[in-house]
Amino acid sequence: MKLTPFAKIFITAVILIVLGFVTWYWAGASIKKWATGDKSGQTEDVKKEDFDSLKNKINDPKFNDGSTGVTAQPIGQGKLSGRALKVGINTWAGHAPGIVYNGGLTPNANSLYKKNFGMDVEFVLIEDPAAKLTAFRSGQIDIMWDTVDNWAREASILAEQGQSAKSVIMQDWSRGGDGIVSLSSIKSIEDLKGKKIACTQFTPSHFLLLYLLSQSGLSPEDRAAVEKNIVFTQDASLAAAAFRSKNVDAAVTWEPDLSAAVQARGDEAHVLVSTSAATNVIADTLVARQEVIDKYPETLRDFINGWFDGMAMMRDNPNPSNEVVAQALKVDADTVSGMLSGLKLTPYADNAQFYGLTGAKAHYETLFDTAFVIWRKKGLVNKVVTAKDWADPRFVSNLAAKYPGQKVEEKEVTAKAPSKADVPILQQQIQIQFTPGSDEIMPGSYFLLDKLGELMTSFGGTVLRVEGNTDSTGAANANATLSEKRAISVRNYITKNFPNIKPNRFQTIGRGSSNPVADNNTEAGRQMNRRTDIKVILSTE
Repeated sequence: MKLTPFAKIFITAVILIVLGFVTWYWAGASIKKWATGDKSGQTEDVKKEDFDSLKNKINDPKFNDGSTGVTAQPIGQGKLSGRALKVGINTWAGHAPGIVYNGGLTPNANSLYKKNFGMDVEFVLIEDPAAKLTAFRSGQIDIMWDTVDNWAREASILAEQGQSAKSVIMQDWSRGGDGIVSLSSIKSIEDLKGKKIACTQFTPSHFLLLYLLSQSGLSPEDRAAVEKNIVFTQDASLAAAAFRSKNVDAAVTWEPDLSAAVQARGDEAHVLVSTSAATNVIADTLVARQEVIDKYPETLRDFINGWFDGMAMMRDNPNPSNEVVAQALKVDADTVSGMLSGLKLTPYADNAQFYGLTGAKAHYETLFDTAFVIWRKKGLVNKVVTAKDWADPRFVSNLAAKYPGQKVEEKEVTAKAPSKADVPILQQQIQIQFTPGSDEIMPGSYFLLDKLGELMTSFGGTVLRVEGNTDSTGAANANATLSEKRAISVRNYITKNFPNIKPNRFQTIGRGSSNPVADNNTEAGRQMNRRTDIKVILSTE
């Protein structure tokens, strides 16, 4: 049978319609996103450069002046009455100052909030982050715990729902409270290649892991492969449990599960790296609902005032304070003490610095905005939010007169002589160009050295080993001397351009031509051997 031209056109149209329907049915959402430019739900690789801003020094030019120069900002009038201020927290010692000042979780006659400010405060334990955000959004709690990296994610969720809230106080820096537990055979972040890692997705643990991978010597392809091997768990304790049960080679978690996971595996396990090394990455904060900020500013200011006083009480009477917190959180005092050892409670001066009240760029903004970019690349957030719109430091600034000249105190890190006991948690090879036959750094390498200085700022609890290497051209003794001078030149450049990094945080070694990585018989090999090996070393007492 011969088809007429009309029949051919009709059949073709039917086929196209059917194909179009099938395509739209199975891939309609993707087509729509492509057509409209919508990138929600898509993911991108996280790059080293995404974290660059985290490496900027946080101590401003008046670091030792603390709160000096902070201008007290007005907050308005309004106090909460008729009910308690409700604060959502989890089982974490970073909440201890408020608990100590309140004399427990619930309103009571001995509460200093009641005695000094006439206010009732109730701390509500909510362990699940999703349940916490639900309670916050519905008004069941007025203030909620968070980490700044996670706050960037939750702020975007609130913005999508037309709700608003603000970070109002920094609670602490994580200084060992978060980390990676691994098999003892895994010595560095680079050794995670090919290993299974348990982690809770889109949490501070995940953020820390992505950050550490980005700063490692792993190639982009290797980092992507490590990410594909992550075993995501519902919470951090389950990540630790997966390691304890020998189902994974490493786990990212926090205290007390971090230490417990090591103890469970004995000598075959250790803490690979923690925030005792990456000191300025994880910060805890308290976030207040906008309604509370607008209607009850004096109550919020008094709450923060008591929080700072609670820190002083803990400093002056640690044992009784730990007992109060232990009873409230239903753990023992030793557990509280252990958690406190993994963080730095941040008093007024640290808060003033963190929120940029002392004149420097707010590191709060750096953390928040960096985290938002990471979560957007992972397809987790849609609504764009910026740090400045999601913090209100007026309540901290309003207390400036109470803390004149309070200093930010940090433990000084000093490098010891190199030894085999040193643990390099990160290793990189970089090509720094020197004038031939000298230790003069060529300008083209300044960019790499600036990145190195920023890395040291972020890893404030570490020392840096700089190993100079040469090819085999020339006398061995001369090469060893020259390579050591070049390592020293790297140290001198960084300390000159990053005043917060002291010379005593460096180990400088000249290896000459004794440690080749390629064949010295070819120019390409010799060029690879003329390198600088960078090792970030855990500081030991």
